[in-house]
Amino acid sequence: MYACLFRPSAPEPAFELGRVARDYSPRYECHGADAVVLDVSGMTRLFGSPRAMADEMRRDAASRGARVHVAMAATWTAAMLLAHAHVGVSVTLAGDEADAVGALPLASLRVLQTPDFDLEPVSGAWRRWGLRTLGELAKLPPADLVARIGRAGLMWQAMARGEDLRPLVPSLDDERFEATFELDWPVEELEPLSFVLTRLLEPLSTRLERRDRGAAVLHVVLRLVTKEIYARRLELPSPMRDVRTLRTLALLDLESHPAAAAVDRVTVLIDPTPGRVLQHSLFSRALPTPEQLSTLLARLGAVMGQDRVGAPATVDTHRPGAFAVAAFDTDHEEAGASGGRAGAGSPAPGTRRGDHPPRPQPPAAAVASALRRCRQPVPARVAVADGRPVRVTTDRRGFAGGAVVRCAGPWRSSGNWWIDDRHPAWTRDEWDVALSDGAVYRIFQNRETDAWFIDAIVD
Repeated sequence: MYACLFRPSAPEPAFELGRVARDYSPRYECHGADAVVLDVSGMTRLFGSPRAMADEMRRDAASRGARVHVAMAATWTAAMLLAHAHVGVSVTLAGDEADAVGALPLASLRVLQTPDFDLEPVSGAWRRWGLRTLGELAKLPPADLVARIGRAGLMWQAMARGEDLRPLVPSLDDERFEATFELDWPVEELEPLSFVLTRLLEPLSTRLERRDRGAAVLHVVLRLVTKEIYARRLELPSPMRDVRTLRTLALLDLESHPAAAAVDRVTVLIDPTPGRVLQHSLFSRALPTPEQLSTLLARLGAVMGQDRVGAPATVDTHRPGAFAVAAFDTDHEEAGASGGRAGAGSPAPGTRRGDHPPRPQPPAAAVASALRRCRQPVPARVAVADGRPVRVTTDRRGFAGGAVVRCAGPWRSSGNWWIDDRHPAWTRDEWDVALSDGAVYRIFQNRETDAWFIDAIVD
């Protein structure tokens, strides 16, 4: 049995129908500020008949300053339609939903539409057909209705009979995940602070688990002995609620950004988000968990600096070897979803799971070469004759030197000369040279300093 409370007048900002609904059932769904549907199954033992329960709800809302319409039915869809259409109290027995809502006009269905389920595309066709009530829509042949306006018409027809297309989705109250601890004496070291953070995070983690939520952002607010407030904000790469991981991340962040004075009060605030649902694959290796990855990145950031840890990203420039460091993030859901696509985790057509598809073989005449770049270019001495390198030598071990047998170039590149000093300019001439001992290098000359370097080895 479901009950719907509808307030026809404009609701006051200070009044919420949810406050009335939660006194009768923990399962209630709010539809805007003027309607709420609640599951009252089994409540007749406390209030007697359904009408007596509906009268009690209406009196309770009136005592709080709200005049509401109350409808009770076996489906929440019928209760919604009847509460918006009838004044006062209406009760519909199980099995009579279609007859109870049949006399309502078609416009009554507007209370059930959502942004993803709009009534406008089909209402025009119904007007041309001469339909006026929900009963007339419910009597149409379903096959002919689907053939003319699609499956959306079949869903609206089910609603016109008072049938539920989905279960009731209970609304959750906005819950604040916050905990504060007043210290008996100030602390300056991170070790005693870790015990305080553990004590605050354990009950918050339990509440998150009960709500099937995870922490998206972790706020650590410290009140210093100087009466100043020192706050840190940690954006987590994935929803998590592991106490040890959250404590470690907070401590590593405070280690990298220490407070200016001792702490006498600690407050932890969590911005919740829906929990993470992860389906692993039987045929691919498991990725590191977000907790492990976040802890590792935090430790590396504390040692190396936050701007020196991340994933390499390309830069909009032609400068050789240029890259940027972007925030490192791994989407486990996309990785798991990719396992169902061909080429990612599904076998190729004509092969069985576990068989390796044959690798394409290059043509016999094709010659492939690889360029192994030196992360730091190797200084070299280059003899030049007639504008071309004729001999290359270097003091670096592992690099050969000798006379140039063949060479190609130069390839000249330059850039960043139009930007400020924070983006250093470059200008260089590149050559590919083959030496007498068989080594093949890519060398370049810095045109500003006339210095030569070995940039890469050609294999």
